[in-house]
Amino acid sequence: MLLGIGMIGVCLLALAVLTDSASAFIQQRELQSIADSIALAGAQGIDIEEYYRTGATQSTRLNSAQVQDIARTHANAMTIDSDMTLTNIAIEPDGKSVVVTLNAPLRLTFFDALPFDSVEVSASARLDYAP
Repeated sequence: MLLGIGMIGVCLLALAVLTDSASAFIQQRELQSIADSIALAGAQGIDIEEYYRTGATQSTRLNSAQVQDIARTHANAMTIDSDMTLTNIAIEPDGKSVVVTLNAPLRLTFFDALPFDSVEVSASARLDYAP
């Protein structure tokens, strides 16, 4: 009887760990998808004047201010559609690439009630503009 109760406890603990591990993986994958989407949206901010003057050549660059605006607008739209609460959004355009780094608090099903320090999920995406 005691062994059976202990075995049930171990199975429940294993189920809780498995469920929270899967939840963490799914949250990281969702955050990665959002980061990829923001990087793709930001890459739409090319220097239009240069593009119309020379076409899609090696001299065509990303307009950093426009990349920031487009990426931030897209990030706001993506977080409204998602239940993720982003704690950090870093968008770094350098003329030829866009690097997006996102952080969000990890939400667990079973172990969230325990008094641990908050853990964050992180994802980053880089898109290089190559005409």
